[in-house]
Amino acid sequence: MRSELETWFEQVETERQQVAAENVSPLSATILLPGDPQMTVVPRSADPVAMTDEQKFLFDLKGWIMLPAVLEEDLLQACREHVLKLRTDAESLAEHERYSLAGPGAELIDHPAITGVLRAVLAPDSSDNAWGFRCEGSFPMLRRQGEQGSAPHCGPLDGPMAYRNMPNGTIWSGLTRVVWELSEVHKGGGTPILSGSHKAAFPVPERFRSFDPSVYEEYACPPGSVLIFSESCWHVGTEWQDAEQDRLAIFNCYCSYLTQWHKLNLPHEVVATMPAKRQTAFRGAWGHNFRDQQHNDYYDETNRAH
Repeated sequence: MRSELETWFEQVETERQQVAAENVSPLSATILLPGDPQMTVVPRSADPVAMTDEQKFLFDLKGWIMLPAVLEEDLLQACREHVLKLRTDAESLAEHERYSLAGPGAELIDHPAITGVLRAVLAPDSSDNAWGFRCEGSFPMLRRQGEQGSAPHCGPLDGPMAYRNMPNGTIWSGLTRVVWELSEVHKGGGTPILSGSHKAAFPVPERFRSFDPSVYEEYACPPGSVLIFSESCWHVGTEWQDAEQDRLAIFNCYCSYLTQWHKLNLPHEVVATMPAKRQTAFRGAWGHNFRDQQHNDYYDETNRAH
């Protein structure tokens, strides 16, 4: 006799196959359909785009959202070229540009398409001149056909950086990953996520600690899109199967200016070339200096993350 669980898995797989044929994700269809108003290029000179109520609901429900095709074409192409050089010919770049947070990649650190989201899931600006978040890690990705990504894993599930709902109706995604997809991603590529695992009441069963497409949610998106997810979600780097193009992406990680998870390893010389407010994304992790009556809303060589 078939169990209810077996019947449920069969229904999920049937739905997954139907949705895959339409090239959209079941829970994210409202933000991935072509022509959707959210599929809008966001100029890098624009004001931060506020997170909508729908996006907040989906982020809390699933632990992630996708913002399709937000990058301007010139910035997209510049970032693609930068990643290619970083992965294949880094010595052709000046030493201070050999980082995914340098060169055109620096424009992605506080791009207006994501800063409104980071304000909502991490912290509001700490002052007019300082972001409430810090960018504490980044890496460029070049993945060719047949190359496998990381095994399923997740970030903090308890402690001050774990995901939680706050009593005032806000979100706390203490460690948040922002993935800039610089190539078109088809279903089966990208970074599938075990939706909802960021606030699961039970440990993830051993079966789902390996990639299972019936439970890990996949996505498709055009180049220049950005995936934002809580690192408390289980996620995986699947094998890249596209023979026509490589996967080019930049993975940035964010937290509140009061916390730190990763060691930054970004030289001061790189940060010093950035606009003043962008520099504050790399300040040290503390709140207030009572001795000097100084709030942590600035960056300099004495107040930088390590």
